[in-house]
Amino acid sequence: MTKENRQAGWFRRWWEKRQLRRKLRMMDEQWYMTGGNCFGLFPPSFYYMHTKEEAQELVSRELDKLREIAAQLEEGL
Repeated sequence: MTKENRQAGWFRRWWEKRQLRRKLRMMDEQWYMTGGNCFGLFPPSFYYMHTKEEAQELVSRELDKLREIAAQLEEGL
């Protein structure tokens, strides 16, 4: 493998990764503009960047945090 091929492969991977991030950012912006952030924990790009198991773990972790906050608020009342 020549140096030019390695560099071209690196640039192609970098460019494709950049384009994917750009598409996901545009998807999130459209989601926010249509009011999608009302009850969702994470924007749509989150679910494209994480596996199903990772997403479930992170969602359950965030829900646990919210439950703790709700319990603290109930104790304060």
